Amino acid sequence: MVADLRVQGPQAAIKRYIVSGGTAIEAGEPVHNLGTMSSGASSVNTYVLAAADTPVIGTHRFGGVAIEKAELAAAGTVLEQFLTCACPVPYIGKITGKAETLANVDTLTELALLCGDTVLIDYNATGASDGGQLYTIKDTASADTSGLEIVGGIPALGTLDVVIDARAYRHDVA
Repeated sequence: MVADLRVQGPQAAIKRYIVSGGTAIEAGEPVHNLGTMSSGASSVNTYVLAAADTPVIGTHRFGGVAIEKAELAAAGTVLEQFLTCACPVPYIGKITGKAETLANVDTLTELALLCGDTVLIDYNATGASDGGQLYTIKDTASADTSGLEIVGGIPALGTLDVVIDARAYRHDVA
């Protein structure tokens, strides 16, 4: 849904190649690449709307948060294009979004206990008020390969701030 996530602080606006026919992308939604590396070459050079919890280091190459709505080919699909995405500088630029479970972050003490945990952006295919995708930030620590670290938030708004691990921008190097 529009504006689920936003990038704050140091960031770069990078154009990501989107292939025709992919799922529509709204501003505030994350994109990623699912290719693998072999001899320095990526098996996939396109980015898609994240349709899974992301970014998992070694599985998803995080492409950032869309700054603009993708140009549509038909209802629900995109035209081939370069889509501008906000990519936070690792460890200092922040991604802000609603916590997956608001009751888990509605006090300062609860928020403080989450700081330093590694998490993912949660994907819910039909969770938005318009019936579309909803992206929130998981508030329960997950695997060590989770590409985000909770660094703060605002309990009264139910939001979390996370920074990205640099390795989430590139697949594991073998």
